[in-house]
Amino acid sequence: MLGSHNKRHKAHLINLIGKRNNNTPNFALLIGAGASASSGVKTTRQMIAEWRRQSYEQSRSEDPFEDWLRKQDWYEDEEEYAILFERVYDQRSLRRIYVEECVRDAKPSWGYIYLANIIAHNYFNVVFTPNFDDLLNEACFLYADLRPMVSAHDSAVSDIRVTSARPKIIKLHGDFLYDSIKNTVRETERLEDNMREKFLQFAREYGLVVVGYGGNDRSIMDILDTLLRGGGYLPSGLYWCSREKNEPSKKLDRLMRRDCAYWVEIEGFDEFVAELHEALGLRLPDAVRDPYRATTMKLNSFILPREAAKHPVIESHVRELEEQVRKFEKFVSGKVPREDFDRLVPYSFLADREYQERDYPSASVYYEKSLIDNPNDLDVMRRLALSYYFSVRAGEAREVSDRMIRLAPSNYVGYLTKAMVSPRTAPEEDIALITEALKYTPEKSLERARVLTDRSNAHLLADHWPQAIADADEALKINPETYTAVVNRCIAVKKMGRADEADAVLQETLPKIESNYLRAGAFAVLGDKASMLKELRAAIKEDRRFRVTAIVDPDFAAYREDPDFRELVQKQ
Repeated sequence: MLGSHNKRHKAHLINLIGKRNNNTPNFALLIGAGASASSGVKTTRQMIAEWRRQSYEQSRSEDPFEDWLRKQDWYEDEEEYAILFERVYDQRSLRRIYVEECVRDAKPSWGYIYLANIIAHNYFNVVFTPNFDDLLNEACFLYADLRPMVSAHDSAVSDIRVTSARPKIIKLHGDFLYDSIKNTVRETERLEDNMREKFLQFAREYGLVVVGYGGNDRSIMDILDTLLRGGGYLPSGLYWCSREKNEPSKKLDRLMRRDCAYWVEIEGFDEFVAELHEALGLRLPDAVRDPYRATTMKLNSFILPREAAKHPVIESHVRELEEQVRKFEKFVSGKVPREDFDRLVPYSFLADREYQERDYPSASVYYEKSLIDNPNDLDVMRRLALSYYFSVRAGEAREVSDRMIRLAPSNYVGYLTKAMVSPRTAPEEDIALITEALKYTPEKSLERARVLTDRSNAHLLADHWPQAIADADEALKINPETYTAVVNRCIAVKKMGRADEADAVLQETLPKIESNYLRAGAFAVLGDKASMLKELRAAIKEDRRFRVTAIVDPDFAAYREDPDFRELVQKQ
């Protein structure tokens, strides 16, 4: 843990960011991979876990995975990410393809939306990032009507001027679109000359706020150390935002010993930027707050003036657009069916919001409407089924999962969803469903680890102890941090008469588990009722679905008839 002498409260940092002189920002911003996790980009930890397993399998070692891992000279090294990336993907072009796959489906999270609006109001004017994704630039364009200058090449960064009013995004290690991205030890041990000089140039004018970055990159940490040791840099100081539970790297620990270097405890990137946005008194841009108005303003430029649409193809599309606008106007005046209007509303977005807020009955209403326009959307159908299930509407949930299987019989999602929303009174059926799902699950993928864990759960309900252990072990080979599989394995081991072994593993694993619900399950297996009830109560307070899942979860099998447990899970 970092020292308390240089710790500052986030309210202090927010105040400093807001106190501008002549509308000039006090700070530049540096954001790392942690900022993109909630946008669907794999974290550094997830990538390392994946590559460790791949390296182990390629080694063909007969040692157990954990024993083999501890023997590797790169294990828990500060450069482990870069070392493994180069080992697993030899060529730069292959590394680029891997990165492109990681960011392909990523969408800007709320944190990026807030940040884009903060940049639009000039509280930050320059953002440095080692990230390869394009999430910030996308958020600026889609939600804040900004077109930042983006530089991902050493040769181009020299042209960026400190005095330019246009927002600037400087990608320190390149962009996923190009083979020149930097991610190996040799490539990241030093910034290229122009990139380094530009960093120094901005550091003479601004302080620096760091969010979502672990501090394991030698090139960036070395230059930050140089700035803090030298004079005339970072006039507003360096403020490093970190989660409370994050263990600092050695490089970060050394950096925080410098003068004018402070650390700030935050919940996460999205949460901190949301609080900053609120404290600055900013209102969401129209693209988010009033999307119909924002869209209408953009569409008007296509509809008017009509004399510009002389080509027959363009004119036909203008008429089509006008017809959609008329439909909306007619709905407002009550002259068109509700179904026509439903096709214009982003119900999937509204449903996702309610789902994230754990309001499953409201989410199910919106997901139903979302399927009007996209009746074959498997992802929406899956979330609709789960929303039904968590709203204690299991029959309807199973109907949706059956539709998913009929629609996509070669996709694992339908089979897995049906098993998840089943009443758990027929575990053999669940095992058959999940086994079918495994046929269509990519080998060695995180999805496969999850499916195997679910089948391990079903085996526990069927009293298949060896099979439960086998599935848990296979899931842990793919992802050693699948703690649900660890708990499942311990249940089965305990049932087979090896209670001491199971308890020892659980005691060792508990400090690593952050989920209140999973901690409750671990305590239940340990027989610690008081701790189990405390953690489960906290989990249910955060998310009502745990009332439903706890009733059928094998973790709590020993407490099915316990009056305190029953009162907790049945209370409405």
